[in-house]
Amino acid sequence: MLIGIITGQSTVPLFRVPSSVKINAHYYKDYVLKPFFTLHLPRLYPNEMDIVHFRHHKAFSQSSNLTAAYLIKMKAELSISFINKDKIPVKAPNGRSLDFFGFGYLKQTLLFRSIRTLGEIWKLSRVVWLGIDLVQIPRVFNSWKRRLRY
Repeated sequence: MLIGIITGQSTVPLFRVPSSVKINAHYYKDYVLKPFFTLHLPRLYPNEMDIVHFRHHKAFSQSSNLTAAYLIKMKAELSISFINKDKIPVKAPNGRSLDFFGFGYLKQTLLFRSIRTLGEIWKLSRVVWLGIDLVQIPRVFNSWKRRLRY
């Protein structure tokens, strides 16, 4: 399994989840949120974390009390804003930029490649993901905003 994050500025390197791991709130907090907030966001938004608005799905690991507490802590420390778990729609197909762009783009790009092993998929996925055209990202977010309005 891969976890991907797109920001208004760029993509964040994919997170690889070992097949033996079940993603729960602790895993999500320790292996996705912590690196994202401590490594990637400060690099992408130096001295402007107050403009960051974090959004994720309503999966259990992402809407648990542990995750909510961690986001409150990050809001206090970094001045980021986020959508409270009770405000995240359960089913919002037009509200997920990764669903209608990110992973679709990744799948389409990998579709006609001759890949034989999981290791090759991982390596090529990372290259494709980090190679997403930075001009495309604002278009994705503008389209996402239009979809949310509808």
